Amino acid sequence: MKAFAITSMPFVLAEVGTGIASYITGQLSIPPVLGLGTAVDMGILVAGLVVMLARALKRGEMEAEAANEPENR
Repeated sequence: MKAFAITSMPFVLAEVGTGIASYITGQLSIPPVLGLGTAVDMGILVAGLVVMLARALKRGEMEAEAANEPENR
């Protein structure tokens, strides 16, 4: 759970930052379907998905390696 919180925190903070910037300036508002706000949010989403998939693949590889190693008793 701690690793998930640490990994997801940059994306949560990025969303908070864009929300505050949008509230103050109106430049990142989402109603324009193809506006700057949509592009920024899509970038954050894609980056988060890439990190999630990379961590899942790394964990799967680590578990596979652990399963293939003979136990030392």
